[in-house]
Amino acid sequence: MLAQSPANRVRIAPTTRPENSTSIEIASDHWSASGYDLRSLIAEIYDVDTRRIDLPRTTTARYDVSLAFPEDQSDEATKRILQQALQNKFGLTITPETRSMEVYVITAPNGPGPALHPHKLASTEDSPQFSFQGRDCPGIASGGISASAGTISEFRRTLEPNLDRLLVNETNLPGAYDFKIGEYRSREELFQLLRDQLGLVVTPTRRSVEILSVHPQSDATQVGAL
Repeated sequence: MLAQSPANRVRIAPTTRPENSTSIEIASDHWSASGYDLRSLIAEIYDVDTRRIDLPRTTTARYDVSLAFPEDQSDEATKRILQQALQNKFGLTITPETRSMEVYVITAPNGPGPALHPHKLASTEDSPQFSFQGRDCPGIASGGISASAGTISEFRRTLEPNLDRLLVNETNLPGAYDFKIGEYRSREELFQLLRDQLGLVVTPTRRSVEILSVHPQSDATQVGAL
């Protein structure tokens, strides 16, 4: 008897959640998301901002996705299985492409600022943590940001959804950092804090960025519908 493909263990079905309601749960032995449309699912599974996804056809359809393992799996292995299952379910080909876009570029021309402290490893289990104070949903205003064991690349991914452009990391700062910055009420105030306290300069410009291009598989029989 042939072994079941890992992608075939993924359940994708119309959502059971009410409108404007989503949830996601990620662990080493399971992954589940509910109430997500296709673009948002791709963003979660591929770990990219939704603006980095070129999805020509969209609908209001929302889905629940679940995957359980008999034993712990790495995050990378889980994402590979989910990516394959998503492409199989909807008859899609999802490939990276490079396109020129208006973006913000973040640099560190003088190295780390006074509030950007290299993280001192306390445990092999240390994981990046970012916290936006006084905010329950994405937005540019916040009571402040604190970080522990976070790389600049991870900080970029965390900050990008709150900005009006994609954010490109060109700091060349290695390793992980701890920092805390105070309250800001506008994009300009945020950028000033990043410059003054963290030594991170944000500049609007144009860059070639990687996006995910989503197309129907020409020879696939779609199980779902876009």
